[in-house]
Amino acid sequence: MNTLKSMTGFATVQSEYEGNEVTCEIRSLNSRYLEISVKLPRALADYETLVKELIRKEITRGKIMYTLNFSSLNGDIQNLKINEETVQNYVNLLKQMKEAAGLDSPITLDHLLFFKDVITFEEEKPADDKMREIIVDITGKAMKKLNEMRASEGANLKVDIEKNLEEVGRLTGEIARICTQNARIEFDKMYQRLLSLIDEKRIDRSRLEQEVAIISDRVDISEETIRMKSHIQLFRENLKEDVEKIREQVQNIE
Repeated sequence: MNTLKSMTGFATVQSEYEGNEVTCEIRSLNSRYLEISVKLPRALADYETLVKELIRKEITRGKIMYTLNFSSLNGDIQNLKINEETVQNYVNLLKQMKEAAGLDSPITLDHLLFFKDVITFEEEKPADDKMREIIVDITGKAMKKLNEMRASEGANLKVDIEKNLEEVGRLTGEIARICTQNARIEFDKMYQRLLSLIDEKRIDRSRLEQEVAIISDRVDISEETIRMKSHIQLFRENLKEDVEKIREQVQNIE
């Protein structure tokens, strides 16, 4: 039996890898189809396909936003590099600007730091096998937490749906009870209107009842109430046994 799950959820999992804190965060929102957005460190861009495959194995609908971050635990700056060629190009450019403006002031470090690309961050790409293992493990744990949250919300949704079905069923029964009186009520209304307009002795009651029979057929909604009761019963059965049959009609569950 399929479990009813909400399409909204959030999960985050942290791990460590060679002095780095690895954080995997997954958010899911409502969507008719499966939409996956993956944000990885630039050095790990090749693993985007792997991440999407892992997500597709667990989720069939919803908008999924996946983020994987690495942050140093010791706070070092070993991966910060000076882009020497770029620095020299900016120095030459600043000299040309000074000459063009007729300035004698010296070029300082503050001037160079204005340009963001003079210092770059070089991401070291870990060994493929080890990194793949880390990604599969942390993504699997995050997906497990996400699905647990979605299942919990789905259980609450199921209770709410059942309560609403109960109320719809009650109202349908009330409508069915009222509608059985419609034909008689319409006949009495029409008869009273005619009495106020013409002499009662001139009314052909047989013909009037024929006309009212036509009206009563038009105002009879017993077929609709029976159909509604059938839909409610079918929905309840699917809610207990086969969620797949109601997914197409309910937009915020999977």
